[in-house]
Amino acid sequence: MMKSTLTLVILGFTLASGALAQDVSELVSECEACHGPAGVSNAEDVPSLAGKSVTYLREVLDQFYYYERHCTTTTYRYGDRAKTPMSMCNVANSLSEEDKQALAEYFANADPNVVRD
Repeated sequence: MMKSTLTLVILGFTLASGALAQDVSELVSECEACHGPAGVSNAEDVPSLAGKSVTYLREVLDQFYYYERHCTTTTYRYGDRAKTPMSMCNVANSLSEEDKQALAEYFANADPNVVRD
């Protein structure tokens, strides 16, 4: 009985961590729709995220969350939702604390020197 319970707990953690990774990749794709592949932007009005510090990225997301940064309406630049209106304040308000941390860590570790078209 104890062994079965332990197996189920381990399986649950394994499945949960797999689901989390999938969710992070979906969130990353959402960010890349404006900020470019790997967070390297070629648009003047959209900053690159790649290589910025985790602390900086978290601060910026929190500033958008609390409407401390100006939130202009812009459009997605890439992917199947190109030209769809969006706002960073709305995006930031859709993220959990865990999401914000995961995204900050992902883009902080991304290579800012990726060559873009």
